Formats: sequence, structure tokens, C-alpha cells
Amino acid sequence: MFEKFFGKKKSIQREMMIGILVIVILVTIFSSVGFYIFVHQEIAKIVTIDIQNNEELEGLFSVIRRGIIIILINTVIISSAIIQLASKKILGPLEKMMDATKKVAEGDFEVRLETQRKDEIQDLTNNFNHMVKELGETELLQKDFIDNVSHEIKTPINSIQGFAKLLDDVNLSQEERKEYVDIIVEESNRILDLSSNILKLSKLQHQDKITKKEQVDIAEQLRKAVVLLEPKWKEKQIEILVNLQQYYFAGDEELLLQVWTNLLDNAIKFSHPKGRIVIATAKKEDHLMIQMQDNGIGMKPEELEKIYTRFYQVDQSHSGEGSGLGLAIVKRIVELSKGTIQFTSKEGEGTTVTITLPLIEKQNKIWIR
Repeated sequence: MFEKFFGKKKSIQREMMIGILVIVILVTIFSSVGFYIFVHQEIAKIVTIDIQNNEELEGLFSVIRRGIIIILINTVIISSAIIQLASKKILGPLEKMMDATKKVAEGDFEVRLETQRKDEIQDLTNNFNHMVKELGETELLQKDFIDNVSHEIKTPINSIQGFAKLLDDVNLSQEERKEYVDIIVEESNRILDLSSNILKLSKLQHQDKITKKEQVDIAEQLRKAVVLLEPKWKEKQIEILVNLQQYYFAGDEELLLQVWTNLLDNAIKFSHPKGRIVIATAKKEDHLMIQMQDNGIGMKPEELEKIYTRFYQVDQSHSGEGSGLGLAIVKRIVELSKGTIQFTSKEGEGTTVTITLPLIEKQNKIWIR
């Protein structure tokens, strides 16, 4: 009965009840003192004129005191009732939210809260549901990530193991032996690349800003990316057209170069032989726009939605040429650089990627990091 009225120990309800009782007690004390000082004596003076009998005077004071006591008791009862109603209105949703939070802590990300209220409780409910949804999606992504990593690593390891056993055959020709060794080396490099990309992506995901900033010539970096990938685009006889103006960006030179090489590598990979890739830069207000366009195989709308998904491969015929982590890394680098990235594509017609970065002006001044 006591806990039902006053609430559990260290609960908000009990704190509210104790608070109101302290207030009532203080009000009672101050009211009594004030009554005695300012009212009791004044009444005694006035009443003495008309009432000479002390017993009658005490009776009058007794009536007044009883009236005050009744008022105070009513104040306590009414205040307690108000506190009870307020507690239920406030603590009821909080208790339900606590139960829901326990379920989330146990791994249940399907739990949702519902309310018809239009106050702060509704905002809290909406935020809770949004949080649980995000946690559920993160849990799913982590599970998919682990499954994909296991699959991606298992495949080359099985390949290495199989061809290593074949090398034990003494009847192998020199050509066959060399072919198997080349496959083992290629699969080993694939594992190294996968491990490197996983570590790099993990590091970028836990990084909230670019710490190593320097003045980067974007046009020069794009030309460097074209030169680095020259063997690939020359092999497919792809025409590279560049329209580059000199703009500067305060960022991590190494990470930005990885962005351009990754995007250009994808453009080459998904371009037809004797295709064309156009790279251009332009200034738009205080931002730099970098655009890379190819006339390759393009993507379907449903494929376009998944391009940043880890390990996702648009064209399965090229699945052995990458880990499917490249665009996730690119997107994270661009985000950390305070820029944006956007893909537009149409199946059979090609893909265009547009990146915007905040500009810094190149002047004859000392640039301070």
C-alpha cells in the first residue's frame, strides 16, 4: 500500500511525493508562524473589545486553528492526488519504454512503441523507434559483413589449397606448374587486397574527420590517376578525354588519390573495348565539381541503389576483379572530406559519377594548415 501510494524506493514518484510533503510541511510551519505573528495577536486585540470571556476567545482561536488544519489536510490530499495522476501520466510511458529498452538490450530489434499522445512522449517514442530501426539495420549489416568476409576469404583460400596440392604431382609439366603458381600468387594477392580494404574501411568508419590536411591540386591528381591506370585503359583501347582546370582542395592527398583511381578503375572495368571516358572539373559557387562519365554497360535502377553496399558486385562477370568494398571506401572518404558523391546511370548507356568538394582559393599567399 505504501509503495503504491508513494512509489518504489529511488523512483521519480517517491521523489515527487517527498518533494510535495516537504513543501506542505514548510508551508504549514511558515503559515503557523505567520498566523501567530500577524493574525493571532491582531484578532486578540480586536476581539477583546467585544469578548471579555477568555474561554470564548480561546474557542474562537480553536475554530480558526481547526479551519487552518482542515485546509492543510485538504491541500496534502489534493496535492497527493495530483501527484498520483501526474506520476501515472509521466511514469507509465517511461516504464513501458524501460521494458522495451530491456528487450532491445537482449537483442530484440523488432520491438516498437506506439502512442497517441502529441507531446514530448511522442517525440521520445519516435526517437526510440528510429534508434531501434537503425540498430537493427546495423546488426543486419554486421552479420552480412561477417558472412561476406568469410565467403570472400574462403574462396581464394580453397583455391590456393587446391592448386598447392596439385603442385605435388611430379608429372606436371613446367607450363602447368607455372600456371598453378601464378594462380596461387593471384589468389594470395586477392586476400591481401581484401584484408587491406577491410582494415581501411574499418579505420575510415571510426574516423570522424580528416586529420592530415594539405593543399591538393585536384587536376594534377586526376592526371596522375589516368597515368597510373594507363595499362588498363590502353589494353581495352579506351579513349580518355580530360577537361581539367586547376582547382585546390584542403584534404588528404593519399585518400583523394584513392578516390580518383578507384572511380576510374571502375569506369575502365565496365566500359566496352574502344569505349570513351570523359573526366572534367568545374567550379560551382564555392564548390568544385569533378565528373567522370563513361559509355559502358551502365546499371539498372535496383543495382544503382546497392552500389555502396559492401561486397556488392554489379556485374558478376567482373566479380573476381575486386572485393566490392571500393565504392564504400570512396563514399566514406568523400563524406570525411565534407563533400558529396552522386551516381547516375542507365543500362546500356553508361554511368556518370559527380563529386563536389568545398574549394579553397589558390593565391600568392602562404597556406597554413
